[in-house]
Amino acid sequence: MATVTKTIGTSSRDYSTIVAWEADLSDDSIYADTNDAVGVMYADSTFTDATVTINGGISIGGSSGADLDSVTLTVVAASRHDGTAESGALLKPTANSGHGNGIIRMDRDNITVEWLDISMDSLDARNTNRCIVLTGTNDDNIIRNNLIHDKGGNPGSQGPAGIQAIAAGGSSDTISILNNIVYSIIETSGDHTVGINTSQWKGTTNIYNNTIYKITSNGGTKYPYGIIFGSNSGATINIKNNMVALLDGTQGRAYYKGSSSSTANTANNLSDDTSHATYDAEDMAQSLNDASSLIGKTLAEISFVSTTVGSEDLHIGTALSVCNMAGVDLGTTNGVDIDINGRDRDALGDTWAIGAHQFTAIAENGSAFLLFLD
Repeated sequence: MATVTKTIGTSSRDYSTIVAWEADLSDDSIYADTNDAVGVMYADSTFTDATVTINGGISIGGSSGADLDSVTLTVVAASRHDGTAESGALLKPTANSGHGNGIIRMDRDNITVEWLDISMDSLDARNTNRCIVLTGTNDDNIIRNNLIHDKGGNPGSQGPAGIQAIAAGGSSDTISILNNIVYSIIETSGDHTVGINTSQWKGTTNIYNNTIYKITSNGGTKYPYGIIFGSNSGATINIKNNMVALLDGTQGRAYYKGSSSSTANTANNLSDDTSHATYDAEDMAQSLNDASSLIGKTLAEISFVSTTVGSEDLHIGTALSVCNMAGVDLGTTNGVDIDINGRDRDALGDTWAIGAHQFTAIAENGSAFLLFLD
């Protein structure tokens, strides 16, 4: 097993686009069976790839059984976002992806997509209504530490979603969605809107430490959803340390468990005061009565750094936030301990927070200041 790393950018990199890097994943002059392929993005200029389907490397050189062990799309450390929009390597498409297709489309096993800043604010009038899509061939896929934001308009017959599994996968398959910030996903003409949707998935889903903010639906029977999951009766969903705030529309549905027969392991999730009581972090549409949840919290109690439109900063801004020290320790599997700024909660001995950001205040000369660690 060997790792083959390729750079992606416009300053003398191996590839100038993400699509071009992905297209070579089945090239046996570059990769061999059991290799781990890593594409590393640099913030040389804005990436504008409309749709990237990651499905290469399953049959290297056209040979059945010759398969990459894993594929990772990541960002070099010096070009990673700092938890706010357009502060690092930026993927901002200017053309359609096609209705339901997604900007990043994960279509094989063992893919990790991490540290991307994906802005959809040039797509309001275009038929792009999904950001990251899992197609169903997705065992051991990981989506972590991404910023997904600013989708408006009405691009088609379905409302927008930040992250969505569009197929069921296998009952033994696992996907993990960790430490992402999804915000400002807005429908303007008669549709539902969703932050994270794994409703159809029939395997195991780990949804941990995500921050979801400002999900807006449009229409009297159209709902804003923070996280939808568990409509498949055989599914197992581990959903912990998530935060959903500012649902704008009829019956704000922070958490929606679709089937009473699916298994949900819930702990320490938060919903704010815009969530309908039936769909808050405590009950999740199924009367779960999770006593570890925080419900009905105001934006003032959550204490984001900024909710100014166009300048959102969804870090926690004060030690008095209800999110601080309110989470459950989730260990280190799949990098769940690494927060949106790269802070290792586990190694540094933190008491875990709810949401993607681990707030840290360090006393200096008798006063406290904020430390956002990269």
